[in-house]
Parts: sequence; C-alpha cells; structure tokens
Amino acid sequence: MRIVLILVAVMAFTACTSMLLGNPSSGDSAAADKQVAVPSGTDSAISGSIRQDFSADTDLAKYAIGIRTISGMVTLSGTVGSYPARDRAVQIAEGTKGVKRVDNRIIVNTNL
Repeated sequence: MRIVLILVAVMAFTACTSMLLGNPSSGDSAAADKQVAVPSGTDSAISGSIRQDFSADTDLAKYAIGIRTISGMVTLSGTVGSYPARDRAVQIAEGTKGVKRVDNRIIVNTNL
C-alpha cells in the first residue's frame, strides 16, 4: 500500500512540474509555440561593428561594455567612468547601420 501511495505522489509531482514549467508534453501548446530569439548573422555584424567602434574610441576602449543584439535591438551593459562616455557609447550604437533601438543599461561610476 505504501509503495502505491509513493508512486501516485511521484506521478502527481511529475505532472505538476511539467505543467508549471510549460513542458510541451503536458499539453500546453502555448509554451510549445514560444521561440527563443537567436542572434542572426546581421545581429552579429551589428554587435561586431559597435564593438569595433568602441575599440577605436580612446575613451570607450578602456571599458568593458557588453553588447547584445537581437533583431536589431541593441542592449548595452557594463560600467563606465563618466556620463559623457556613457552618452558616447549610446551615440555610437544608435548610429550603427541596422540598429532599430538601443537599450542603455550602462552604469556610471565616477570612481573608476
């Protein structure tokens, strides 16, 4: 009897977990239809172009600025030492061919 109860509990837990996580086998077709955006060749080219321009800029080259591009939407992240440096990074990204929008998540730390 105890084994049957344990098996029922394990099966119920497994079903609940797949429903919570949106496992396609749970019958949740909405979860199965969702796709994760994967950077395309164009997105990689955009990120590469921005990275190259950052490296060529004497003020920005010394900072590690993250660049992520998905469907032409660029997200900049990291920390820079001044507000003009942050603004310059955004200006360069916005001026890059193929960029639709820039999400600026750069933090300014004047103590750098």
